[in-house]
Amino acid sequence: MASPAPPAAPPARRPPSLVARLAAAYAVIALGALVAGGLILHQLINRVVWFEHQRGILAAGNEVTQRLEAEGIAGLSRPIEGESGRRFDTATGSMLFAVADPSGRRLAASPGVRGQLPRVEADGTLPDTFQAGQDGARLWGVTRWIGTPDGRVALQIAQDMERSYIVLDDVPAAALGPVLAVLAGGALLLFCANVGLLILLSAPLRRAAREAERIGHGGPPRLDEGRIPPELLPLIQAVNGALDRLDDSLEWQRGFSAEVAHELRTPLAIIQAELDLLSAGEVPQDVLGRLRRDVRELADLVSDLLEAAEAARDLPVTAGAFDLAELAADTARRFRPIAERDGHALDAPVANAPVWVRGEREAIGRALRNLMENAIAHSPPGGTVTLRLGPTQEGRAVVEVADQGRGVPRDRRKDVFRRHWRAGDVRRRGLGLGLSIVERIVNAHGGTAEVGDAPGGGAVFSLHLPVAAPEAAAPAD
Repeated sequence: MASPAPPAAPPARRPPSLVARLAAAYAVIALGALVAGGLILHQLINRVVWFEHQRGILAAGNEVTQRLEAEGIAGLSRPIEGESGRRFDTATGSMLFAVADPSGRRLAASPGVRGQLPRVEADGTLPDTFQAGQDGARLWGVTRWIGTPDGRVALQIAQDMERSYIVLDDVPAAALGPVLAVLAGGALLLFCANVGLLILLSAPLRRAAREAERIGHGGPPRLDEGRIPPELLPLIQAVNGALDRLDDSLEWQRGFSAEVAHELRTPLAIIQAELDLLSAGEVPQDVLGRLRRDVRELADLVSDLLEAAEAARDLPVTAGAFDLAELAADTARRFRPIAERDGHALDAPVANAPVWVRGEREAIGRALRNLMENAIAHSPPGGTVTLRLGPTQEGRAVVEVADQGRGVPRDRRKDVFRRHWRAGDVRRRGLGLGLSIVERIVNAHGGTAEVGDAPGGGAVFSLHLPVAAPEAAAPAD
């Protein structure tokens, strides 16, 4: 009995996005800054308010202090008048005071003081500041020790916080400096946090950079996509895609070199053997014919290689214009004897007027020559090869090369311009680079290369090239 298959592993969970990480990190930082800043500001405001209260309380008791210093306890027997009296009045003010000896025994007090003052600690000492009365009432006060004619006494001045008080108007101005300092510290904290976050969140990029450094040096062949955030994943995938294309290109180069070596080895070996016959003094006519054919094939092969190398350079096309009708006529004149030698007729109608197109005449001429060689190679003996200009279509001049071969099936037309593509009935040896060179040249000129069915059978290749502007097409004086 077969053992049950192990359960499938759950799909790997992709790490959260950078946006989510940033949002979560900033939320945590903002919450922490809010709580910490709120606590700090609360403490600062409390300290500022308390400081201002102490200053105001001491200022309110200046007259009481002066009387004690000058007259002692007896100086308080007279009513306190003016603003100070209003503050210590139970009906109009919120201030209280009490005078006590060092042991905490009350010697004198303002109207309304009952059990609130003096404020005495549990150990019998008088506190320098306090925020509650002896009976628990909400009093904020200070203790000032004063030397009097009666001896050293403690003056406790307090404000009833359950009633309106006078120092709130001074709090905002006094708190402005500390608040600005806290905000500046918060801004500095956020800046440092942002720098730290950038360093932390760029860790995937640094890890990918380290992996890229190890490619080809014993490391993985591609960058790891499993631990990359979604925002960076397209970049890593694009890099891996570029590496794939580079590998494909290198593989093609290796195959290309091997194929070139194979293609060159046979004709060179034959040439060498037949040259040996020539050196021995035996020169049969059939040997000379084969020698000429092999040399011609080798020359065609080398020509293909040179054109492929030149077309692969991707050099920018220089600005200029030339007469496509004149180039087509010149190409037909060059290939007529070649077509007749191989048993083909060449039909090349003469254009009625010049057709000016943009680009380099020599490059387009190379493309036309490749199409002509392809048409001659694919036409049957006695067939006709046609080179003609078509009507201009949407600002593009058209030149066509047709043969009477088997044509290109519709499902193979997308592959016809690929490197090494070869038709099954071709009799010409080579690497299959001619049509790919044609497409590269035409694309570099901003045109297109197409293949279709020729009237009466065969294939027709057409080049669509941008027409030159009138000022560029005008001949020089």
